[in-house]
Amino acid sequence: MKRKAILVLVPVLLLGAVAFSTADARPAAGNTTWPLSLITRPCASIGVQGPGGGPPRVVCMGVTGRPATVNVPTPWLSDRAPEMSLVSIPTFFNLEWDPGSLDAQDSAPLTLSYPIGNPTDKLINVRVQLRLRAWDYPAQGTTETSFTMGNVALETPDSLYLVNATDTRNTYYQFACTPDAVAGLDPSNPLLSIGPGLGGYPAGCASIQEELGGVGSRNPVTYTTGFRDTQRYPEWGDITIPQFLGFTPFASIYGAGTDRGSPAFQIIATTRFAVEARVVWDVHQERREDVEIDCQWSYRNNYDFIDWSRWPDPIYCRRNVTVSWPTFCKPFDGCPYGNPEDWWIPYVPALEVQAIRLPDGTYGSTYDFVSVQSQALLTAP
Repeated sequence: MKRKAILVLVPVLLLGAVAFSTADARPAAGNTTWPLSLITRPCASIGVQGPGGGPPRVVCMGVTGRPATVNVPTPWLSDRAPEMSLVSIPTFFNLEWDPGSLDAQDSAPLTLSYPIGNPTDKLINVRVQLRLRAWDYPAQGTTETSFTMGNVALETPDSLYLVNATDTRNTYYQFACTPDAVAGLDPSNPLLSIGPGLGGYPAGCASIQEELGGVGSRNPVTYTTGFRDTQRYPEWGDITIPQFLGFTPFASIYGAGTDRGSPAFQIIATTRFAVEARVVWDVHQERREDVEIDCQWSYRNNYDFIDWSRWPDPIYCRRNVTVSWPTFCKPFDGCPYGNPEDWWIPYVPALEVQAIRLPDGTYGSTYDFVSVQSQALLTAP
């Protein structure tokens, strides 16, 4: 009976050995199609928020499901003179980029696996990044109520004239600063002729500009764009008209804006830019399975296969599979699907946002400019 049992059992065991003895390791994945699908579409949606309590910002809902943001550099009326704007008296402004408006936040890092359920690849610390590229306005002529400077447009919808402070030949500059040189204008403008002890500006507009440091005399060390991280603001330069003047022969009683309860004219600054986004990660890992064959007599009731070649050593064997995730590549060190410096995807058309930082440090969509009629006070003694 024992001999027959062995004769019957041997074919079965041999069949088991044939069926279960293969123990090849699963090959590395190295999927390149999946990362490319992420690279080509970093944002599911994109839009602009603000200004509000701070500068406007671009928000991208990233492919990871988490938002990335970058602030829009905001024109800043950093100083003005005189403090009170009077009818027919020019008010000069220093205009620069607000360094406090510069900031970018990547989306929170996330590890992504592919495919779902039984992944062969992982991307570690996946995040979406944004940057803004200055996008100049088309060349256009300067008008009495508007002018452009690179990617910023300055304009007013009201009875207010805006003039580049270096454009001394401009008719409206002459109206404001040298009325005696313009035919038909009354040259008796007391504030521009009486002494400083009586509250006047004897040197005219030059005296007012002197309070702001004069045209082009600002310290280049302190008067900078502040774009320290050029990666997030590529090709973004200084405002090309750092000083301008506002001038009106009218009181602002019919202005469209309001400043502390007073009717006010409005100055509007609009910034134009292009948004670029990319998705990036630290490491691309691939799944690897290492199989170790372990044979024990104790596995007789729970084995993967029988290896008769091991006889008289234990013939009941198991495959112990160890899964590891070695590095397939690191993007910044080189990956077969490209370099992250080439992963920036532009979103067109260019966007525009109306925002300005006011002299008091707050942010708004307009600067409300009060022009006061007080001619009786301007009579020279």
